Amino acid sequence: MQHLPDSPAHTRGTAVTARQRYRGMQAFAWVSLFVAIGLLVVVVIFVPRAVAALFSGASESQPTSATVFEGTVLVQPAATATWQGMGARADLDEGTRLRTDDRSRAFLRTREGSTVLLYNDTELAVQRMRFGRFNPALQDTVLRLFHGRIQIGVARHPLAAERRISVLAGEGRLDLGEGTYQIEMEPDGTIHVSVRQGVAVVWSGSRGVETPAGRRLMLTPVGGILGPLPLERDLLSDALLERLADGSAWSTFVVTEAGSAGTVLPQADGVWFERQSPDGSTDRHGESGIAQDLDREIRDYVNLRLRTDVRIEHQTLSGGGTAGTEYPLMIRLTYLDVEGREQIWTTGFYYQNDAGLSVKLGREIPPGEWITFDHPTLLQEIRPAPVRLRRIEVLGSGWEYRSAVRRMELTGY
Repeated sequence: MQHLPDSPAHTRGTAVTARQRYRGMQAFAWVSLFVAIGLLVVVVIFVPRAVAALFSGASESQPTSATVFEGTVLVQPAATATWQGMGARADLDEGTRLRTDDRSRAFLRTREGSTVLLYNDTELAVQRMRFGRFNPALQDTVLRLFHGRIQIGVARHPLAAERRISVLAGEGRLDLGEGTYQIEMEPDGTIHVSVRQGVAVVWSGSRGVETPAGRRLMLTPVGGILGPLPLERDLLSDALLERLADGSAWSTFVVTEAGSAGTVLPQADGVWFERQSPDGSTDRHGESGIAQDLDREIRDYVNLRLRTDVRIEHQTLSGGGTAGTEYPLMIRLTYLDVEGREQIWTTGFYYQNDAGLSVKLGREIPPGEWITFDHPTLLQEIRPAPVRLRRIEVLGSGWEYRSAVRRMELTGY
């Protein structure tokens, strides 16, 4: 059979197809090149960042240094149910709990320099203490306060100025920045957060309240947040003396050396202390008053303030008596000093000293008038200095007297 040459049309079609194939391969090559370059860019830029992010989030637990300040401190290691005495110094792992009694204190120092002072009758857990393995700025510190009082000093982090130390207490969370803080959980679950320096944020559920230096917040057992409040706290219950009955924080007492006994008479205008005889012949010591047990640790307080309204209607014993310790109206504050010895601070009120007897502990006031006595710097006067308040008493004393009090406030911070 004879072979015929391709037609011009067929030749042109073949050439076009070849050019299209060439151009397609060329486009594919360029696309592949750009994809390869893009992948290289992704690998060079983003993979190291992902690896860095992965490593920067890696953390490890670090022990917390603990030192016994005084007394016997108990420690419960993580995942155990047994308490044991701690030596003079120990390194505490995550999950460790510490407990002080009424005669002991402990001091903690974290790896980066923050400190925690546990006062008497306090229980605290080092719940989480983690630091970045490759990232020095990473830190996650969580403490849990079960009861008692602590002082926290949050050190400045050189690489994370905004970092926080968290304290869990009751149902709340406290986020503490660089500064100094006092935290106390009362027996009823009320939490007080006093900010000496720095800024604290107190959380109850999703609600957070911030308080600056020189202020205080309260977290109630039901989750309510009160504040910011003044640093001064009420240390007495029923300051207006409205509940002198069973179940009240105040109790009554009468002491009689001889002769008629004194009485305590709650009335609408105040609480009256009376000791009188028909002929006014009583000349032996007697007392009648009210008292409140405090049992409150005030170590490291910077101030106490005493405010009260007092009145004297009658007194037969001049001044404060022969020893200067018997006044028609008195305030006695019993406390422990730093050595654990019981001490008594006393002040008295009188309106006459006809016999010129001792009034070394007394303050003269006019008779038959309500007088407000305000002592704003009581802590600076009491010597030796108190570390624990035990009891406060308000009383009439001496031979025969009639006096009253209608408000008794003791505050401190």
